[in-house]
Amino acid sequence: MADETTNTTENKNWQDVANNLKKRIDNDSMWVQVGYKSCDGIDGADCEPMLLTKKYDHDVWPIVVSEPTGFTNPKYDWRTHQWFEQDATNNSYRLNEVEKAVKTLKQTDEQVTKDNDDIKDKLNTIVQGQADMLKLIGSATSPKAPTTTDNKQDGGTTNA
Repeated sequence: MADETTNTTENKNWQDVANNLKKRIDNDSMWVQVGYKSCDGIDGADCEPMLLTKKYDHDVWPIVVSEPTGFTNPKYDWRTHQWFEQDATNNSYRLNEVEKAVKTLKQTDEQVTKDNDDIKDKLNTIVQGQADMLKLIGSATSPKAPTTTDNKQDGGTTNA
């Protein structure tokens, strides 16, 4: 499937190796593509560029055909099929960005909670106003006993 012809040394990073390998691909060579070996640490290879003799359109374990751009120390996650960063410096930067995002979300959540409380208070005011209005309407439309003009309340027939 692939020939490992990388002359990796500890002082070269994966990008330098990949760029050197890309220079070796031309119409007259047997190499057609640069792949990236990522074996989940089985043989210590998290991102090892290598020349391939066959063109691949998809990943075939342990070879990944997509280049891990934007990473310093990439590793391929075979479960999610994505490259991720292992570099502590880059991860701390990303962690800071996540912390900022969480802080912003907390502030937004506090504002939304305050707004919701204000809306609840206003709705309660509206509900109370409607209840008072219904009482007025109910008292205005309910039948009333006839009133008398006689001030004498002796239990007679003129009292309502």
